[in-house]
Amino acid sequence: MLSEKVNKYCGNCGSSKRPVIANIAKKNIPNILQLKYELEDHEIEAYNDIASAGAKLRLIPKSNKGLSTNDFIFSGKQWEMKNNNTKYKTIRNSIKKSIVSAKNHNVVKENFIEYMGNHKLSDKLKDQLGLYNFRNPNYKIKNLLIFSKRKFIKIKLK
Repeated sequence: MLSEKVNKYCGNCGSSKRPVIANIAKKNIPNILQLKYELEDHEIEAYNDIASAGAKLRLIPKSNKGLSTNDFIFSGKQWEMKNNNTKYKTIRNSIKKSIVSAKNHNVVKENFIEYMGNHKLSDKLKDQLGLYNFRNPNYKIKNLLIFSKRKFIKIKLK
């Protein structure tokens, strides 16, 4: 259904990335700049879900030079959002990959939101994520939030 909405406004561009004019979806995505973004369907779904839960997000435009950027501003900080699953290894690798890619473009990615949708954050995964900085000293992050079942859970990084 989400893809249908995007295609209605943007046409089928033949990939999972859709050019989205933010003001078209304004009623679905509040508090947004009127700029063009390249968002994948799962990013639109996550953004809508988080925004509809009351979070005030502002998308950061993608670089037109192919440089790495964070995804949005939330609570005065730039955040990178990840849509993974409920496995520590997958989340860890995704975060590390983002950090390395960003460093190559002189961009800092240090705040991450892991979007889990309707999946529950297990105690085991929460404990594993809390040890992320300890286990990955060369890829430390400042903040990690999990968005699970329509609420944020702050991970206490050790």
